[in-house]
Amino acid sequence: MSHEPITLRDDADERPSSHLVHNATRFVAAARYRWKVLAASIVACGLLGGLYCSTATPLFKAKAALLVIDTGVDQSAMGVTGERSRQQLNAMPTYVNLLAYPKVLEGAVNHLEPEDRVDFEGIENDKWVGAMQQNLVVRPVRGANFIELSYFSRDRRAAARVVNAVIASYREFLNQTHRGAAGEISEMLTTKMGQIEQSIAQTQHEVLELRGRVGDVRLREDGRVLHPLVQRATSFNEELIAVQKQRSRLETSLASIETSIENGDDLQQHIMQVADVVGQEMLMRSLGFNPRDTATQAALERDLLEDHAELKAMREHLAANHPDVIAAEERIRVKQDYLLNYPQRVNEWLAKVQDTQLRPRLVQMVGQKLEETRRLEASVEAQYREAHAEATQLNTLLTELENKERDLKRLQTWNEQLLNKLTDLNIRRDGQEVRIEVVQEPQVAAAPAIPDRRRVALLALAAGLALGLLAVHVLDTLDDRFRGIDDLQNQLRTTVLAVLPKLRVADGAGIDSLQVHVAPDTRESEGFRTLRTALALRDREARRLVVCSAEPGDGKTTVLANLGVSFAQAHRKTLLIDADLRRPGLTGLLDLRGAEGLSNLLGGNGKVGAAAAAVIRPSGIAGLDVLASGPRFANPAELLAQPRLAELLAWADAVYDQVLIDSPPVLAASDAAVLGRLVDGVVLVVRPEKNCRRGVLRAAETFASLRVPLLGIAVNQVKAESRAGYYGYAPGHAYDYADSRGLDDDRGEQNDGFKTTRRSAA
Repeated sequence: MSHEPITLRDDADERPSSHLVHNATRFVAAARYRWKVLAASIVACGLLGGLYCSTATPLFKAKAALLVIDTGVDQSAMGVTGERSRQQLNAMPTYVNLLAYPKVLEGAVNHLEPEDRVDFEGIENDKWVGAMQQNLVVRPVRGANFIELSYFSRDRRAAARVVNAVIASYREFLNQTHRGAAGEISEMLTTKMGQIEQSIAQTQHEVLELRGRVGDVRLREDGRVLHPLVQRATSFNEELIAVQKQRSRLETSLASIETSIENGDDLQQHIMQVADVVGQEMLMRSLGFNPRDTATQAALERDLLEDHAELKAMREHLAANHPDVIAAEERIRVKQDYLLNYPQRVNEWLAKVQDTQLRPRLVQMVGQKLEETRRLEASVEAQYREAHAEATQLNTLLTELENKERDLKRLQTWNEQLLNKLTDLNIRRDGQEVRIEVVQEPQVAAAPAIPDRRRVALLALAAGLALGLLAVHVLDTLDDRFRGIDDLQNQLRTTVLAVLPKLRVADGAGIDSLQVHVAPDTRESEGFRTLRTALALRDREARRLVVCSAEPGDGKTTVLANLGVSFAQAHRKTLLIDADLRRPGLTGLLDLRGAEGLSNLLGGNGKVGAAAAAVIRPSGIAGLDVLASGPRFANPAELLAQPRLAELLAWADAVYDQVLIDSPPVLAASDAAVLGRLVDGVVLVVRPEKNCRRGVLRAAETFASLRVPLLGIAVNQVKAESRAGYYGYAPGHAYDYADSRGLDDDRGEQNDGFKTTRRSAA
């Protein structure tokens, strides 16, 4: 069986904006209903404001605006854009606080005439400054060099005169402070300059002494100080490195030659290596070669190139057998043979003299060269060490000289700055460092500033509105009733299917007591047809319905019976099942007490269809049958949990178009939850005048937690005069076994046999 989605949603699943809009709308509705509380709060605050205005002592306000010009701002900051303005703004809090400084106010009191001291009457003389501070208001203008100065007095003329006196005293205080501070600073700067000049003289003497020791010979390159001694040490170091490299090469060559001699290897491979070390000419002379042979070989190579060029030119003009061509070819051949055979002759000669002359000659030449190099290395190293020691000593002196010159420059710069400051201070000492210009003179007030009736009225209105809204919120929180149809629908987050009016007590019994049957054309009957239509127009067909309520006495049984008659009148074959095995209201309403019913069927063992057909009774209305509750059992919840109930509903689906089940109240028993799992949905009957808000919400939350589809709300017993406003009662309840002769509540508050208590009206 498919279930529709549960319509009750958790607050956590809702959008925050929707939740806020809902709460705001609900609060506005509460404020509209309790508008008298809101009005009373505003009136009370207005009366208190009027009382204050009538009893407060009137005070007159005099106001002046001052422009502060700081001429003592550091002139070195003038080149930076906006720097001077920022310095002045940073000093503004000091200037503002000075206006209310006791010493300034003491001077202002002394400037006042006796007739201007009306605010000090009855106050001791030593407390006049405190009294003036209480009536004085000093406020800086944000982002500007302006100060607003206000004074409140009982006399309108005295207020303006006090402001003028404060301004005059403020100017005198700033001038005196400036002159005294300038003299102290000038004396301090003069003393400091004398100390710096002594340090400059001493440092200059030390610089000259160091220059004499250094020799005053300095070459500057890339900002670094060089000296000939330093250059000499550097040169010796480079020469020592070159000699050490040559010694290393000779040692390597000698070791290689000796190894080759020991192993009997060919020494010709070492000849070029030795030639690079000792020199090619020297090597050739040592081996018995004439250096002119090399020159002769080079000359022959040049001649051979020229002969080739001459032969090429001859062949362009002469025949191949021409004598000149033959002679040129012969010369070329002879020279080529000589050049080609020369290396062979040299190799043959070297092989011949290798054992007798080549080996000892190579060892001797490399050894002699190595010994000379070692002596040269020792000499260069000694010279380098001497130059390095001199350069190191000189470098220490040069570093000390640079530090002294740097100190001298710093002292001279500092002395120059102090001299400039002292000169500027002496120039400005006779003037004013801070100038105060009055840009708005204090005027005599025409009307008192305190109390400000307009401001008091606005504050009273705001306070009254705030207190009234607070009172509305508190009353709304304490009130546990639904305010109306919209409030009910918004809080339960589900649809209100129909609003059913309060029914008149019928004179008949059984089926004749049902409103829709005895008076189908009345306004009361139309409400049940509206409920039937709302259920029929849903997206998904709901053929199995449970009708229940949050607590006893809400009229669920009467709503179910009249809804069943309405379905039957619409030619839908309908079955009414009284599943309230604890308090069988439908059985009593239709006068079926003592008849077999649901409990017999669920407790039996036969086939459900045959058993159901035996116990279902016609109601007396075409298309409407009734299944009574039957005898009571000790544990109804366990009986309803039997599989036979699901089989019964499946059989009823095949036989009837509509099945309506009357269940116990949700908060009184768990039977409604058991039944709800087997049907297409639940209709919750609510009496706003009777039900408490928390109880109805708890009932809906019970269905949501068990995933029982709540199709909507049937608002029952609504009085015509209360549809748009609050409902009057919030009763308690108790639910217990009683005589089955009791009926549900449409005939009276206690005619259903339940123990129902009522609380006093909220």
